[in-house]
Amino acid sequence: MILFSEMIKKFIYLLSALFLVAQPLLGINARTYDDALKKGKNRPVVFFCYGANIDRANERAYDEFIKQRKLQPFVRDCVFLQVPVYQLPDEKQKKEIERLMGKNRNMPGGIRSLPCLLLLDGDGNLRGSVQDHVEMKDPETAGKRLRELLDLYDEQEKLLKKALRAGSGRQAKLLAQALDVQLDVPSSRYMSGNGLNLKKDKIGLSERFKHDPLKLVQLLQDMSQTQANAFIRNMIANGCYSRRQRQELLAALSGHARRNGQSANRLRALYYEMRNIDPKSIYARYAEGAIDIWVLPKEKLEKEGGATK
Repeated sequence: MILFSEMIKKFIYLLSALFLVAQPLLGINARTYDDALKKGKNRPVVFFCYGANIDRANERAYDEFIKQRKLQPFVRDCVFLQVPVYQLPDEKQKKEIERLMGKNRNMPGGIRSLPCLLLLDGDGNLRGSVQDHVEMKDPETAGKRLRELLDLYDEQEKLLKKALRAGSGRQAKLLAQALDVQLDVPSSRYMSGNGLNLKKDKIGLSERFKHDPLKLVQLLQDMSQTQANAFIRNMIANGCYSRRQRQELLAALSGHARRNGQSANRLRALYYEMRNIDPKSIYARYAEGAIDIWVLPKEKLEKEGGATK
């Protein structure tokens, strides 16, 4: 009898081992938003958000990404949650959303299109996303981009942890390095009372958290081109802003220059400067597109105008 029970145990163990081998290395599947954040305390959280009843494109994406399990190899180190987004949800769908998201939680901000992948930390802060239609065209392309974000997340978290352990003299410097990683970092985690006291930093690092691109554009509206250029150049020279924020400063300045009739050469120089800060960023792609849209036609007009003169 004992021998038979041991054989049963070994058989069950063998079946379990074969099952595990047959499965790809997967992330931890979460049941709800709160469950995802609880399980994501020490690891990244990935949401797959899709239009559950919106269009065929979202249906195809759900079939490929989830049903055919093509996204799974790319989320092996994450907590993973599927988040349906309904258009005009009925009562049943409203209850499903409430069960999934909870009564007191909203969808993460920053969603521009569906389907998309959102990268969150264990506090529910959005740190990055994959939602460009080119990046989301298929699971492999989206998955590779997600892996890039996850690698950046690991890099950034290591720097943030070093900053929390460092003495006051090195904290601001390490945090600046972490903020230069192309992911969002919520200010609430690193203001006074949350491990770092940015009031004591000597490089004006707290200015990064006050940066608002839309307010900046409004502020530049009433300035002359000379004033706007001096204003932005002083901000860049301050040295406290991240690479992405410096690109946003140049985006605001180039927009001001374009609206105020600056030459094609001037615009091209600004877009090149923006691109070269971080050639792999979304702002680099924006700069390349802006050259095609704004600079090339302007150069043609300027040449034609010069020829008539």
